[in-house]
Amino acid sequence: MKKNIIKYLIVSSSLLTIVSCGRDMVGSETVDTDRQVGDGFIKTDAIARTATNGIYNNMQNRYVYGGELHFFDGLFADDFTHTGTFSEFAEAGASNFLDTNLSVRRIYGGHYTVIRTCNAIIDQVETRPIQGNTITNPVKNQVLGEAYAARALMYLNLVRLFGGVAYVTTPIYIADDVIRPKRDSQEIVYQSIINDLKKSIEFFKNNNEKSETFLSLDAAQVILAKTYMEIGLYNDAKTILENIKGYSLSASYTALFTASTSTEHIFKINFTETDGGNQAFFFYPALVGGRGEVSLRTQFMSIFDASDTRKMFAIAQGRNYFRKYSNPGSGADNVPIIRYADVLLSLAECRLKTSGDALTPVNQVRARAGIAPLAAVTLDDVLMERRKELYGEADRWFSVKRFGKAQQVIEGKGRPYFSKRLDLWPIPAWQLINNPNTNQNPGY
Repeated sequence: MKKNIIKYLIVSSSLLTIVSCGRDMVGSETVDTDRQVGDGFIKTDAIARTATNGIYNNMQNRYVYGGELHFFDGLFADDFTHTGTFSEFAEAGASNFLDTNLSVRRIYGGHYTVIRTCNAIIDQVETRPIQGNTITNPVKNQVLGEAYAARALMYLNLVRLFGGVAYVTTPIYIADDVIRPKRDSQEIVYQSIINDLKKSIEFFKNNNEKSETFLSLDAAQVILAKTYMEIGLYNDAKTILENIKGYSLSASYTALFTASTSTEHIFKINFTETDGGNQAFFFYPALVGGRGEVSLRTQFMSIFDASDTRKMFAIAQGRNYFRKYSNPGSGADNVPIIRYADVLLSLAECRLKTSGDALTPVNQVRARAGIAPLAAVTLDDVLMERRKELYGEADRWFSVKRFGKAQQVIEGKGRPYFSKRLDLWPIPAWQLINNPNTNQNPGY
């Protein structure tokens, strides 16, 4: 199996320290031997920036944005099919996880690893800054904007996958600090996400270093809009999305995943040969350098018009795969997290739910794909366009849930739909064993 190696920038040997003997803050083991910010070390601009780099290093984890979330999104919904040997992937393809699924457990734990890094930065830069530190206000505003936005993004993923989770904001530095909290309700989690994003936005307003490869004011605003959409506040989301400026669709859909920079990317993860992702390796068959664990469903391939340039498909060893991610050996691929096409399609959804022109943003996306414009647009059209545009980018399952189509999608691929589970994944059994204060989701 290809292993995702995380590269860390270390200013001093004591800046980053091993925490909690490989367990995360809520009792679930981390995926790799992760390094975290040590207590009392963020004293200078350089160290603050290095600590913030740790957020993105941990996001590169295979179980955050390094692969698994992308595979399981399409498998649990209806874009991909399982063609390999891993039982964890077979459960995803059947839309029927066991609470012992190791990958689900690591997705859960991997997100909390990122959160722990964010909590340490917020603790040392804002809550109880070290006496005598020389962190300047511009750097303070920038790193806190990034830390609050990253924490919110991780919790947004968690609440959409698992429902209410423990919204931990306490820093964890040593094993004795590990806590075992109760789960918060979904309502509390969503409100906490909103609060974090509002703080992030205020910090970014004072210092916004815009880049595709780290979180920025625009990224925080889009995450806030997505959060509002999840809880039905479409007018609030629409107002934000209508004011995302300075981006445009890339002239080439293919270039989104190969070029070093793009007018469309708002936030992306850049993998290199040193810290390669796993997307291409698991999607590509062995004949072309991969593992072939996941393939495209034939039904999915049939939804595209003949001229649609988004059909980045190929066939090898009788398996259908796609080439958005093109480096199965090194894993050095661009992985978009937020891009302007998503903003346009989200804006169309918001306008259909409220008021305004939903047709123009949808047709902008279709025009770039080389297909004819629609004369009118419905919510079903928007969902279909999201499917064509964002496949393989960890969006499909979140979208079908938000559109109320989960049962239709799962039964449409011939799998049983478990209504009692409320479209949630199971809390990992390991978490239940190690945290007696938590509880399982219904139906598991």
